Order: sequence, then structure tokens, then C-alpha cells
Amino acid sequence: KLFSHVELYGAGNTVFYEGFINGIPQVGADSIQLNLSGWVSALDKHETFRQIFVDRDLGRWGDASRELRIAFLAIFNSVQSANAETDTASALPALTLTTPATEVNPVALAVYDAGAGSTIDSIYYDMTSISTSSHYGFIGVMSDDKQTAGMTSPATATSDLITTTNGTASGTFTPTSDYRYAQARFYLSGTVGSVDQSMTLRRLAVFGNHGLTKRGTAPDQGYYASDIISYAISQATSLNYSTDSIETTTFVIPHLTFTDDTTLRSVIEQVTALGGNANVANDWGVYEGREFYWRSPGSYGRTWYVRRDQVATSSSDGPDADRRVAGIKINYTDGAGTSLSVGPPGSNSDYETTALLDSDTDNPAYRIPGAYKSETIGIAPVENGYSYSRLALNAGIMILNERNRLDWRGSVSITGEAEDENGNTFPAALIRAGDRIVVSDSGDTTERTIVSTSYDHGSLTTTASIGATPDSLEALLGQLAAVTDLIGQ
Repeated sequence: KLFSHVELYGAGNTVFYEGFINGIPQVGADSIQLNLSGWVSALDKHETFRQIFVDRDLGRWGDASRELRIAFLAIFNSVQSANAETDTASALPALTLTTPATEVNPVALAVYDAGAGSTIDSIYYDMTSISTSSHYGFIGVMSDDKQTAGMTSPATATSDLITTTNGTASGTFTPTSDYRYAQARFYLSGTVGSVDQSMTLRRLAVFGNHGLTKRGTAPDQGYYASDIISYAISQATSLNYSTDSIETTTFVIPHLTFTDDTTLRSVIEQVTALGGNANVANDWGVYEGREFYWRSPGSYGRTWYVRRDQVATSSSDGPDADRRVAGIKINYTDGAGTSLSVGPPGSNSDYETTALLDSDTDNPAYRIPGAYKSETIGIAPVENGYSYSRLALNAGIMILNERNRLDWRGSVSITGEAEDENGNTFPAALIRAGDRIVVSDSGDTTERTIVSTSYDHGSLTTTASIGATPDSLEALLGQLAAVTDLIGQ
């Protein structure tokens, strides 16, 4: 039957392959063929994943619906829209709600929609105002985008945020029930004075209902990549994982949303693009027992030792200088659209640091002073107390490491058997991506990382591709651009 689990065994009942049936074409009068797929492709079968992990995109706070505006015009004399702009007092991206000078009974509104299938767990805000104590300001949640009432209940809204002239407030609002919509409201029952009055919401962050533990400290909370990976894999019930198979990370991702239908594979790829603990993209896949793994390169798998005079033949593309750089410069924009950059000393960046400089004298690019590479990633938030985006810096370190590792490319074909680091002999079919290989009787006995394998059972030969594939960095940059495209303060 389609999707039935399949295991292929070798000598000693060793499992060579696990997968499922994805096709059963007839190839003769009395014979069929089984087309198989590895279990990692199960991630492609889940095409409707959506989730708001943490959303700092101020552009998602939009105008009220037509119905809501009409309803409010029965209560107020005018309904004003909010603006996403740079707060002049703090230079932070902010959502500003304004009641114009001399207006009578005005209200300013902004509505947030988490999207179909997603609800809001909590909202962080940092509010300042230019107002009288007679103004009112609330952040609350709604069952739909037409609701006018219920915004003063503690279960669905903050208390009035403006209790004094030019009032300020900050904190996290956590509703007692799940709601899809949120509303920010600023209004006055009376006449505005001779100057505009406003409520400014900085560091606004919407956290989705997914059960993950917030990481970091407000106002810069987010989630570890490993937490998000685990959550995504939990949606694929045909797979499993463990605390050992998914490596725990410590970098806090400050913004990540999937508001359109997305495959679980795309989720894994985009989160992986932000890097693991080794500041390179983690390896991932599905191996024995349908267990998903997500780990730093070199932290798992076997090291194989083979000899050319016995079982191995090799070909080499040699070192690849095109990937090597002495430093990396990252161009990005903050939530207000301001262009910024981080880079190594002498790169003409807004913030310069040696963390984005490779000083390894064995790096051929080191011999060309100032051989820096410029990359653009998208929007990245500037955290509280920093003059630059730590996300952009982290991305730069990851890209620098990715460029300068696996600089040698080639392939090794192993026929019959190979020996692991413990001296145990196994069929060549068990050599797989993520393992390392050493050709022990060659002039260069450096461990090389295997990035892909193919196996021919007729000749009992595994061909292992070594080092970086030509398009791996470009694919990584594409994933990184996608995941940072909507990252805002």
C-alpha cells in the first residue's frame, strides 16, 4: 500500500534503508515496481503549516475593517489610522496613534490579525504618550475584526495605559482566552487641545499560542531555534525526535512568523539558515527509526578510514578559493526601514567588529588585505541597549564560517567495506551524509565531510561527495534572506 513503511536489510540484519512506498507502477504482465521515498520527504507532505512564533512587524498592525470604522463613527466623531514610523525620542521603530488638534471625540485605531489558524498568547508593549490624563489608551484582543465592545475587560484588554499627563507604561498583556485579532486604541471623550496628541507603542511584539517557553529578557524575548525545530517536527506525527537528536541552541530569534501555508521542510530550512551553536548551518535529516536529527556538522556520525590500494578511488576538484573571504559585511534595515551595516574593521560599516574578520593565516583570502564580501539579508531588529543588530552580526559570523569551511571539493568511491574510527568494518552502504572520511594512504589524510552519497548495489559501491556543493552557500543565503525579510523591531 502507498505510504507503507519499508526497510531494506543487508548482512547481519543491518538496516541499509528506511522509507515508504510512494508509487507502485506495473512494469510487466505479472510484476510491479516499488518506488520509495526516504522519511525526510514526509516533511513535504505537510503543506499547510502556519504559526506566529513572535511578530515584531509593525506593518501587520493595519487599519480597522470598514465595519469596525462605521461602528466607531457611531460613537466617535472621527476614526484615525495608526502610522509605523521612527519614534523621535528613542529612534526606535514604533506604532503611533494620533488624535489631531482641535478634534472633538476622536479615536485612533490599529488592528492586528494573527491569521487563520493562529491565535495570540501575549503582547509586549513599551508605551509613551503626548496626552492629557483625560485620554484613554488600551491594547486588547478581539474575537473578530469588527468588535467595538469588550475592550475594557481585564480578560481581553489592558487597563487604561494613560492615567497621567504624558503617561508612560510598559509590560506584557496576556489575555485569558485565545483570540485571533488584537486592537490598539487611543481616544478622547472631549476636545483635543491646540496640538496633536499621540500614543506611541515601541518594541511591540505579538507572541503566538504554541506553548513554547519564551527565551531571553523583555523587551527582547523570542525563541531558540531548537525549540522551533522541535515544535515543527512535532507536527509531523510520522517522525520522532529526542533531546539528543535536536541540538539545543542558545541564540534568541527575535522574530519569526509563517503567515501563509508553508511546508514543514521550508520551516526547517528557514530556521536552519539562522545557524546553530557552531555558527554554521546545522545538518538535518531522518535516519533510523524515523528519528529526525538537527545537529552541528561534525558532532554526530562516524569517521571512515579507507585505502586507495584496497577499496577506494578518489577524484578531487581541489581547494576552492572562490568561497574564501577574509571578512564579511552584512547590510540590513531596521524596522523603520533605515539602512544599516555590520562588518570587519575597514569595511565602511556602521558598526565594525573583528568578529566578522577571519584572521587565519592559512586562509588564502587572508593574503589579500581587505578581501571582504558584502551580503544583504533583509530586516533585522536592533535589541535594547545595542547600537547594531545582533541578529545581523550572528548571520555574518555564520556566513563567514560557511564560506571558509569545506573549501575542498571532490568525491571518493568505496567498494565493499570500510573501517570506522573504532576499527570496526561495515558495508560501504552504511556510509552516509554527515560522516567524515579519511583516505589513509593518500598524501593528505585530512578528515573530509561527506555532504551526499549514492549507492550502487550491483557493484556494492558508495560514492561520497566531499566538501561544499557549489550551490550550498547560495541556497543558504536565499533561505536567510527569506527568514529575515519580515524581521522587524
